[in-house]
Amino acid sequence: MSLSPIVTHALASGVILSVILFAMILVLVKVNPEIMLRDYPPDIQAKFGPMSDRSRRLRIPIGILVIAVLLGAVGVSLAPVLAGLDGQPMFLTVFVHLLVMFTVFNVLDLLIMDWLIVVTLRPRFLVLPGTEGMPGYGDYAFHFRGFLIGTPITLVASILLAGLVSVLF
Repeated sequence: MSLSPIVTHALASGVILSVILFAMILVLVKVNPEIMLRDYPPDIQAKFGPMSDRSRRLRIPIGILVIAVLLGAVGVSLAPVLAGLDGQPMFLTVFVHLLVMFTVFNVLDLLIMDWLIVVTLRPRFLVLPGTEGMPGYGDYAFHFRGFLIGTPITLVASILLAGLVSVLF
């Protein structure tokens, strides 16, 4: 059994997922940077203050939208994998696909979204009002810790989703 085509497809799916989610996040932050307040470094959160009631209310529907897009992308990427199983163990195949796909997203999120866009380029719309020049905007380690936190989440999500897909299909 060769997992090479699965890994190749998962790599491409991870890049596509990243592009979709990065675009959504950048649009959301452009419209309302406060919506991502909990994802900013602690010094920036402290200086900015508490999230407004409006932004707090928007987090749930936006979270549902992001999860729906994520699950839709996963479903679309898994369809050809499931169709081409040809006797391969379903759980292992789906697990490998999801682990690679989510890991690609986690790595690209660190390198492109966090380190390149947020830390290095730092577009004005990402800077919360009143927090200009805060050291947290240049904190590579903060984003690396987020990547490390995302790594076991990627593993657990891949196991759970692979189990769910194996039971359902």
